Amino acid sequence: MEPRDTEHGLVALAFARAIVNQDFSTAHSMLSQNLKKELSQKEIQTEFNSMIEYGEGLPDFIDIMNVLDDWPTKQSNDIGWAYCAINGDGYSEAVAVVVTNENGRQVVREIEWGRP
Repeated sequence: MEPRDTEHGLVALAFARAIVNQDFSTAHSMLSQNLKKELSQKEIQTEFNSMIEYGEGLPDFIDIMNVLDDWPTKQSNDIGWAYCAINGDGYSEAVAVVVTNENGRQVVREIEWGRP
């Protein structure tokens, strides 16, 4: 199965598309309840803009490059981890997210901004 065809890959890709499209309200709505308390829409915007500020313009390539179903810090409701490339003119970045099941919804529980 391709990474973008997994549940967590689809959620990660939707989150990445929301931030790339500057739709920080939608991106925020995709967060877990705990992460929503820690990260405002404005903070999502700041994190994203900081990540790509050394390049030119908005990304022109977004895709899920890797997914994991198991990792050392996986929690009981976690569905998976996904790494989404975000590339534009003069930069190559990414977001890595943990997708979890919260009250029957797949939401982003954790975000790592930028490539490792």
